[in-house]
Amino acid sequence: MAEYWWTRVQFPPPPPLFLYTNNMKKVFKWIGLSALAMLVFLIYSGTYLDIPREELESRYAIGTSQFLNLDDGSRIHYRDEGNDQGPVIVLLHGFNASLFNFERLIPLLAEDFRLVSLDLPAFGLTGAVPSGEYTIENFKETVSELTHYLDIEKFSIAGNSMGGHVAWRYALEYPDQIEGLILIAAGGVSGEEQTMDDSPIVWKLMDSGLARKILLFFTPKFFASQGLQTAVADPKLVTEELVSQFHELALLKGSREAILSMITGDRRSSSGPEIFNQISAPTLVIHGEEDNLIQVESSKYFEENIPNVEVKIYSNIGHLPMYEDPERTAKDIRNFIKGFDS
Repeated sequence: MAEYWWTRVQFPPPPPLFLYTNNMKKVFKWIGLSALAMLVFLIYSGTYLDIPREELESRYAIGTSQFLNLDDGSRIHYRDEGNDQGPVIVLLHGFNASLFNFERLIPLLAEDFRLVSLDLPAFGLTGAVPSGEYTIENFKETVSELTHYLDIEKFSIAGNSMGGHVAWRYALEYPDQIEGLILIAAGGVSGEEQTMDDSPIVWKLMDSGLARKILLFFTPKFFASQGLQTAVADPKLVTEELVSQFHELALLKGSREAILSMITGDRRSSSGPEIFNQISAPTLVIHGEEDNLIQVESSKYFEENIPNVEVKIYSNIGHLPMYEDPERTAKDIRNFIKGFDS
């Protein structure tokens, strides 16, 4: 049998098995240390202490900002601007938001209307209140006390998201005060709030009791950024300035605890859509077709049940029509109110 050259080559013996084992141990050790270091960095970078009220007020309580001290010790941040001789519109923001959500809309309506916006308890520069009550009932009472203080007897009420829920509940309880009802991606329709895969990450975490405790301290800026990206259809609207504002206001002393306490409260409605039959005020419903937080289909319950209703569906708009397309929102609100105020 012929002998080939490679049969005479002497290959070195394989290294002992323990060398492989030691090398693998070193690799896993470095992977573990790297993962631990990254985890520590993420926790450290996402952990924020409360920001003192004085600091945030000096930064954001500017222009027409004022504060009203209520009998229960609450200190309500509000703005009263526009034409003080015009029809009044009270503007209510949504969950985890503030009156600043209406800053792009207000200048477009200020010539014709008196515009009153406020930070509801737990949010914005109002923040936590002594009673610890962050319910729809408490929000309605806050609106009632503010309008009484400002000597406003009749007004239109506009609300976005959770603020829309407060608005239509207020219209039901105080029909003699309400001239018009404006619902902008309004909440409170039983079963319509979405639990979609693309809802804000922090909202999903809030469903866990353990996560809620962690969120009292671990509140990375990414949560604000991702939440806003989910809320609007055009991501270019989510500026660094807007993200910082949302994030910093949530860090107001006591606000995180107040906001998280609402998760087990009555923020969602237990009433069916038939309750809308009782709304007597002329109503304008505005909803973005690309809303990821409250289904645009929920507007049909207002349309089918409110006796005097007009519905506007905006294409290429998400959960914040008054911020995403303030010009169109202002035009529709102006035409709506002039329609019954003439």
